[in-house]
Amino acid sequence: MFSIVPKDDRHQALRARRSVIAISGYAVLACCSLAMGYFGFARGIGFWGMACLWAVLLLISAVPLLLIVTGVNRRFKDPSLTIFQISLGILFVTIMGYFTVSEIRGVITVVYILVFVFGTFRLRMRDFLPLVAFAVLMYGGAMLALHRFHPGAVDVNLEVMRTVILLLALLWISFLASYIANLRRRVKHLASYDALTNIYNRREIFEILEREKAFSDRSGIPFSLCILDIDDFKKVNDTYGHQAGDEVLKRFAAALKKNIRTEDYVGRYGGEEFLVILVNNDCLKNSKKCILRLLEMTQSLTFPDIDEAIHITVSIGASSYFPCESIDDVIARADAALYEAKGSGKNMVVCKNTI
Repeated sequence: MFSIVPKDDRHQALRARRSVIAISGYAVLACCSLAMGYFGFARGIGFWGMACLWAVLLLISAVPLLLIVTGVNRRFKDPSLTIFQISLGILFVTIMGYFTVSEIRGVITVVYILVFVFGTFRLRMRDFLPLVAFAVLMYGGAMLALHRFHPGAVDVNLEVMRTVILLLALLWISFLASYIANLRRRVKHLASYDALTNIYNRREIFEILEREKAFSDRSGIPFSLCILDIDDFKKVNDTYGHQAGDEVLKRFAAALKKNIRTEDYVGRYGGEEFLVILVNNDCLKNSKKCILRLLEMTQSLTFPDIDEAIHITVSIGASSYFPCESIDDVIARADAALYEAKGSGKNMVVCKNTI
């Protein structure tokens, strides 16, 4: 049964719900605008004109939800489309303010603040500043246009004061929202990242696996899972101590992050084992070179500040996920491939797409 809220991807489900909330907010604005049109507080458009205008605007407001439902949003840097949705809100409020009589327009400017609240938990101050500029320019431009075509509808001094107050209020709410967003990111980082290596922890990497599975099931596009195990790591701990072993793990994890694509994921599986998820890839085809690069990268790592004699290698087992199988199946294949790599002399890559 079709649902606008994806049930197999909690991140997409959250984004869809936020879009539905945004649309409901636009619907409230539409009702307010229609009420103003009905009671004569809308200038130069009337009730039915306002109704037609908001019918178009509500259709436009559904675009972010459509992108999320179809999965197209995942291609963007901000898959939540937060900036896009706030920009839509600014546009809609500006249109509402343009057609509102001066006595009510002061209340309309407050709605800009409500639109900016939508960015709380998501945006940084550097993201908010262009939106503040956009909102102030939109409102100021609308008032200039109104003064140009309907001089009697604008009190210039009053609108200048409203614009200044709007600027200051939006800067303050942006600072507060970005502060809250930074706190949220810190908490999320603590919950999602391994304390030693600063890569995803086991819980988070398995959530990512479930998310990629959901996307692969919908799209039919496979992804590859690699299990990496540092060869004979116990010797490092026994010879140089656990602090030196921890430093080796940290540098190895940092090198892994540096040598995968931005869209791929790396996490700590446990001990000296790591997981790498290569999205939109089949390990026996286009991702084989990526995996071999991880092998070569490990061979080139040096640790002169600990001991120049330390050189590590890694065994890698890889497998591709195919739509509608279980995560356990792909992990079992990758684990079997790792076992084969270990048994065949270590320091190698084995890819298996069948048991």
